[in-house]
Formats: sequence, structure tokens, C-alpha cells
Amino acid sequence: MRLPGSSQRLLDVWLPFGFLGVVSWIVWLARRLLAACYRPHLDDFDAPVSVVVPAYREDPEILANAVRSWVAAGAEEIVIVMPVDEAYNRERACALAHLLDADVRILPSVKTAKRDCLDLGIRSASHEIVVLSDSDTLWEPDLLSEVLRPFADTQVGGVGTRQRVLDPYSSLWRRAADWLLDSRYLCYVPAMSRRGGVSCLSGRTVAYRRSILLPVLPELVDEVFLGRRCIAGDDGRLTWLVLRAGWKCVHQQSALAWTMMPDTARAFFAQRIRWSRNSYRCYLTAIYKRWLFRQPMITRVSVLQSLLAPLSLCVGYGFTLLALIRGDLLAAGAWIAWVMFGRGLRAFDHLRHNPRNLLLVPFMTVLILGGFTLIRFYTFLTMNKHAWITREAGKAVAAGQAAGSLDAHAMAQWDHEGVRVLQEAEA
Repeated sequence: MRLPGSSQRLLDVWLPFGFLGVVSWIVWLARRLLAACYRPHLDDFDAPVSVVVPAYREDPEILANAVRSWVAAGAEEIVIVMPVDEAYNRERACALAHLLDADVRILPSVKTAKRDCLDLGIRSASHEIVVLSDSDTLWEPDLLSEVLRPFADTQVGGVGTRQRVLDPYSSLWRRAADWLLDSRYLCYVPAMSRRGGVSCLSGRTVAYRRSILLPVLPELVDEVFLGRRCIAGDDGRLTWLVLRAGWKCVHQQSALAWTMMPDTARAFFAQRIRWSRNSYRCYLTAIYKRWLFRQPMITRVSVLQSLLAPLSLCVGYGFTLLALIRGDLLAAGAWIAWVMFGRGLRAFDHLRHNPRNLLLVPFMTVLILGGFTLIRFYTFLTMNKHAWITREAGKAVAAGQAAGSLDAHAMAQWDHEGVRVLQEAEA
């Protein structure tokens, strides 16, 4: 195969690359069709709920607004686990609990590791349904009623929520994070949820049956990977312990939570590095112990594709480099144009609701195909390094996630009772 007027043979370059591209798009289309068939659970289910929240180096203003939103959503019991040295935050939380006249308990913990705090909080909870939430995550008023609905199915053990970024337009990096969350929660997760095999229920807000968690808490706290005790990655670990026991893990799209994301490049990439290491450890463990192969096909394919994505992308880079070496500018240009178009197409649902982010397509293409590929290779080599990175002991709050980094109107959207006030554009 030759270009008109050219002596360069292209078939040996185009054919393998085209085959990999076709496979990738077939998988995406299958996932997209499954996601299009997804519907949130509508069955009524009512039960008392305990909310368990590990809080470490949290901004007091963010924590206060989060607590108000949990109370406004109807939480019967809120258990906040804090390190004993965070006296200021504990005093603020206790004062807030008194003002709200709600069942908010503050448990000081000598152990600061998140897994230990979750263990303490879950064991201290009073109710069968426990909702685990991050301390920087705010809820819509109907989140609890919506997240309970899937539990009407007695085979459901865990329920995840949809998540959006608080004040995404306050920073380029928050806009990128919001794009990525939508890519996950509008396609990737709903596709796996239809068969009850969501591979990771995000710990920002997730509900479980407490009776399922209690027997596996030692395996959460004392998880060891290649000889080292795990620190981060608690949400993936809990998800797979529940899946291993034969329970369904599903997604409830109608349960919406709003979460803080970093506003700086350094904190953004540090967070991605931590998440990537967590994914490698979680998924490789699931493969090694054969838990993955008992899950629905879409879950197996999604996990394997996630692990192999950096290698498949390298084929594209190799193709482009080879085309440039041969002087085939058309082939290189076609690949660049295609990946940009493809990235926009895969983000269609996000762009439909956020049309001004069309301008971000080139940036997101470079970020996902370039930056994230480098991160995946780096984290594969360093997956057994355990650290939070964004929450350091010497810093008052998580990097890039202080309340002061939000625009003034962001927290004003939440009234004094913790209920989000819709702006005209959203109403």
C-alpha cells in the first residue's frame, strides 16, 4: 500500500495499528451500549443509616459544610474518626454537632491510618447500613434515600454513588478532574453495574451492609502487598472483599455527591500517582487470587484493559514515530487528528452538559494519552511504595484542597442547613 507519488509502503504500519484500534473501539462501543441500558434502582428501601467518616488534616470549613450536608440528607448517626492530635478540628466538629442537635459522634484515634479509622468507625456504628464518606465530600439532600434503593435487592452488598467536583471552574485541574469523573460515572461504572460487578466503589461516598464488612475488617486493616502493609487503596480493597464473598457491587447514578479536588498541577498529579498505584495493587491481587475471573465479562475486560492501556498506547506512539522517520506526515497527522476526535467522542456525555469544555479536548488528549501513560509506567515500577502524598503530617490540610482555593460562591451554594441552593443555570 502506497500513497500516490510515494515509494513508502504503509500496509505493514497501518494494519497492526488499525487492528488494535478496532479492538479498542469495539470494547468501548460495547461498554457504551451497556451504559446506555443502565437505569438507577427505583425500588423503595428504608433503613437507619450510620455515616462513618475518617477525617485527617481536613479544612475546618469544608468539614463543617460536609457535616451539615450529611445531617440535611437525613443521616441518623454520624461517626467522625479523627487523630487525637487534631484538637482544633475536633473542637470545631464537637461544637458543630451541638449546634446541629444531631447524633454526631467524634471518635479520637491514636492510629492515624485511614484503614484503622474506618475499622474503628465501622465497629462503632449502630446500624446495619453504613455509608463511608470522605471528610471533604458534600451530599445532595436526597443522596441517602437514593443510595438505599439498591439494597431492596438482597444480593446487593455495596452501592456506589455518582460524584462531581466542587467548583470545577475555579481551576484548570479541577475542570480536568470533573471531565475524568464524568468519563468514569457516565460510562465506565454504569456498564459494570448492570451485572453487579463494579470493580471499585469509590470511597468518597459508598454504602455497605455492615454485617458483610465486620468479618473482613482484619483483611482491610492488615492487607500486605509484596511484603509491605498497604496504606491507601482502602476503597478498592473493600470492594473486592465484598465481591469475593459473592455479593453484588452496584452503582446508583441518582445518588450525587460533590467532592474537593486539587487546584494545582503538583497536587493533581500526586493524587493520580497514588490512585494508579492503588489500582495496580488492587487489580493484580484480584487476578492473582482469581477473584476477577468470577466476575461478569464486562468487569474482567474493563480491568484487563485498564492494566494494558499503557502498552496499547505505546503502539500508537511507535506508529507515529515510525511514520515520521519514514517522512509520512499524512499518517502521523491522521493519528493525531484521530486520537483528538476519539477523545472528544469518548467524552460526549460530559461535553453535552459542559459544551465550553470542548476547548479542553487538545489539553485532555495530551494529559490522558501522554501524562497518564507516563504515570502508569512510573507507578507500575513503584506500585509497592505506600504513601498518601497529598495529605502530609506537617501540613494543616490536603495539598491544593483548602476552602480558600474555591471561588467565593462555591460554599455559598450550600445554605446554613447544608442544602445546596441551585443556581439559575442549574434550576
